[in-house]
Amino acid sequence: MALVPDVPRGTVDVDGDGDSLDVRIDAAPPDVVPDEHGITLLADVMLHARADTVATVLVRGGDDVHYAALTVRDGIAELIHLERRGDHLYGARIHLIIGETLHLTVVASDFETGIAWLEEQVAVGGMGMGGGPESAAEAVPPPAVPEFETGGAFEMGPLGGGGIGGGIGGRSPGLAPAAPTPPAPAPSAPPPAAASPVPAPGAPAAGLDGATPVPTVVDAEVPSRVIAGVAFDAVVRLSLEDLVPTAGTAHKKTRARFDPSRDIEVGMQLRGLAFADGTPSVITTSLPAEGDDPRRLVFRLVPDAPGRGHITVTFTQAPVVAPLAVLALSTPILPDDADGPDGDVRVVAASVAAPPRSIADLPTLVIDESISRGRSELLITAKIGRTVVKNSVRLADKSAYVEGIYADLAEIRSAYRQTVEDDPDEAEEAADTVRREVRTLGARIAEDLLGDEVNALLWSRRRRISQLVLQTSGELDIPWEILHLVPVGTQRPDPERYFLGDLGLTRWMYGTTRPTVLPVDTSRVVAVAPDYVDHNLTLPRAREEIETLGDLLALRPRSADDPAAFRQAIADGFDLLHFAGHGRWRDAAPRGQEIAFAAFSEDHDDGSASYTDSDARRDLPELDEPQAAASAPFVFLSACDVGRLRSGATGLGGFAEAFLRGGAGVFIGCSWAVRDDVTALFVRTFYAQTLGEGATVGEAVLAARHAAREAGDLTSLAFTVYADPRAKLVRSGHAGDDHH
Repeated sequence: MALVPDVPRGTVDVDGDGDSLDVRIDAAPPDVVPDEHGITLLADVMLHARADTVATVLVRGGDDVHYAALTVRDGIAELIHLERRGDHLYGARIHLIIGETLHLTVVASDFETGIAWLEEQVAVGGMGMGGGPESAAEAVPPPAVPEFETGGAFEMGPLGGGGIGGGIGGRSPGLAPAAPTPPAPAPSAPPPAAASPVPAPGAPAAGLDGATPVPTVVDAEVPSRVIAGVAFDAVVRLSLEDLVPTAGTAHKKTRARFDPSRDIEVGMQLRGLAFADGTPSVITTSLPAEGDDPRRLVFRLVPDAPGRGHITVTFTQAPVVAPLAVLALSTPILPDDADGPDGDVRVVAASVAAPPRSIADLPTLVIDESISRGRSELLITAKIGRTVVKNSVRLADKSAYVEGIYADLAEIRSAYRQTVEDDPDEAEEAADTVRREVRTLGARIAEDLLGDEVNALLWSRRRRISQLVLQTSGELDIPWEILHLVPVGTQRPDPERYFLGDLGLTRWMYGTTRPTVLPVDTSRVVAVAPDYVDHNLTLPRAREEIETLGDLLALRPRSADDPAAFRQAIADGFDLLHFAGHGRWRDAAPRGQEIAFAAFSEDHDDGSASYTDSDARRDLPELDEPQAAASAPFVFLSACDVGRLRSGATGLGGFAEAFLRGGAGVFIGCSWAVRDDVTALFVRTFYAQTLGEGATVGEAVLAARHAAREAGDLTSLAFTVYADPRAKLVRSGHAGDDHH
C-alpha cells in the first residue's frame, strides 16, 4: 500500500487477480506540492499482466478532490478519470493483455479545471505525450518507462491475496483467445466511397478552449397534414430567444447548450420518408448572434406510402460525436385522396444533455440511418481518441441484407449441430469451424458497411478498445456484435479474434434515458421462467437464471404465470425484470415479437399465452421526456429473437424499442436462437458481476461474453445490450420482501 498523506492526496491501491497481475506502486514524496495548474502527483504505478486480466486502480481520498491517471498505450496518451465508487473511494478498471506492461501516473486536483487542463494537454500532445490526431495505420513508440528504485514495498512482484494492501479481490473478464487465421472474406458488394477523415478541433470538448456554452432554443416543425408522394418542408430552427410555433405546423422545442465558436451539425434521420433530390441529410450551421433572427434550416422531404413517418433531428458539435440535443417527430402519412381533419401528429422531444467526459471519450460508433421503401442510407462515424472518420453506405434492400446475415448464422449453427450429432468426438473441430466461419461473416459485414477509413481506424486501435459505445437514431436490426475488425491496405493481419461484441460493445438509442445508477429495490424484482405444458418447449437451465437472482438478492422474486400477470407486474412497477423462456417473431397478425408463457403451444397458437411488443408499447407508453421518468428499470429478456428487429420502412418496433422508449434504463435481449446451457451461463455470470461484485454493466457484459464463448458457441455474441457501459445495479429494499 502506498500512502500519500495530506490533501489533495490519497491512498493509491491496485485490486486484481494475484495469479495474473504484477504490481508496483511508487508513492510521491511526502513534500510534493501542486503545480501551477493545481495538479498534485500521488504515485507512479507499474502493472504487468501475466495473463489477460483486469486491474482496478483505486484512490481513497477526499470527496471534494478529482482523481485521474495518465498512461500511454500504443504511443497514444490517455487520461483515465477515476469515478466515485463509494464514500472517499474512487477507481477505474483497466484491461490488460498477456505480457503487457503499463505505467500509470496517478494525480489529484482540488479543482475540476485542473483535470480539464491536464486532459487538454494530453489530447493535443502536450507534456511530450504524443496525443492529438493519430495516424490510423501506425502508432509511435511509447516513451520509456521511468526507472524505479527497487526493494521494499515497491518491488515488482506477484499480486497475492487479492489487491495490494488488502483490497477486495477482483474478477477478470479476460480478453478473446487466439483464433485460427480465417480464409479470405467472402466477396462483398462494391464498397461506397469513404468520406475523408474529419480533423477533430483543438480542444477536447466545447468550452475548454472555446467560448462558454450558450443556452439555445432549438425546434422542429412539420406540416400538420402530410400526403403520400407530396413533398413538404421540415424546418429546424436555432435561436437565443424563445421560439413561437408557425401557424399550421406540428411543433416541438427543447433547450441545449452550444459553444458559439464552433459549428453545429444538424442531422436528420428518416423512416417512411425520403429526402427530396438535392436535400442533404446534414446541414452545418452556427449560432445566431445576439439580437439576430433565428437560424432556419429547411429539409425538403417526400413521404412514402400511407402509414406513419418518423423524423429524428440531432444536434452535434465536434469533437464530441454524441448529440447535444435530439428532437423526434412522428406523423401519419395520408393517402392522396384523404378527406377530413388532420391526422394524429405526435411530436416527441428528448433533450439530451452534453455527454459526460467519461463516456464521450470512450471509443464510439455512431450509426445514423434513413430508410425509405426498404432502401437504407447509413452514415457511420467512428471516434477513437481524437480521431474522427466517417463512411456512408446505401443498402438497396436492407431487409434482404439483414435476413441474409441471419440465414448464414443459422446455416453455420445447423452444420455444427449436425456434425456433433453425427460424431460427438468431432465437437472441438466443429467449434473451430464455427469460429472461422463466423469470423469470415463478421469481416464481410465490416467490409460491406464500414469502408476503409473506419476499418483502418478500428484495426489500428483494436487492442485498446474495451468498451465500445454504439449510438444510433434507430438502427436496431444489424447484428453489430458479430462484426469482425479487418486490416486495410498495409496494416498487418492478426490471428486473434476482434468481434465488436468481444470488445465490450453496448448500444444507446437517441432520445432514451441513460442512467449510470439503477436502484434495485428487492421488493420490485420480477423474474419469470415458464414451466411449459408442451414438454417439447422445456428449457431445463432457464430456472437457474431465476435461482441465481434469488440467491444474490436473498429473496424469491415475484413471478408471473401468464401474460395477464406479467402485464400487472409491469403496471405495479418494477426495478428489474427478467424473463427466461422462448421468444420468436410472429408472422400472423398482429406481426411482431413475442415471448411465450407456460400455456403456449404451437398447435393451438391463439395469442392468449404470449406477450407481444405491441403489448409492451401499450403498457409502457412512450415518454415525452425520458429523463422525467420516475425510475429507469433494468430489463433482461433471455429469449430468442427479441434483441433485434426486422427491417421496416415506417417505424421501429420490437421489445428493445418499446421498453427503451417507455423508460427502461438498460435492455438486454438475444438476437437469434441461443443454447439453453450457454445462455444460463451468460446470465449467471452477468448477475454475479453486477449484483455480486458491483461491476458496471459494461464490465459484466465482457465477463459474461468471455464465459459464454469458452463453451465454443455463438451465444456469447447473440446478446444485444442497450446501456451506458458505466451503469451499475445498486441493491436497496429489504430481503424480507418476498413475492410468490
